[in-house]
Amino acid sequence: MTVMSDQITKLTAALAESERKRVAEQHSMSETVQQIKEQVMNLARRPTTSAPDDIDDESDEDDYVDLTP
Repeated sequence: MTVMSDQITKLTAALAESERKRVAEQHSMSETVQQIKEQVMNLARRPTTSAPDDIDDESDEDDYVDLTP
């Protein structure tokens, strides 16, 4: 009976530790997700840069890559 009681105590402690680790991991992941969301929002707020004007006097044919056969 004492052996079973000791096993139950150890299993209960292991379960509590496992739950503590799971909660800590979940909290850490939530913080990471929040940081990623903030970074994405910051990127979305940045002004976009436009492509430079094509000011050369050459034809536009050289502005495109030919398809390879």
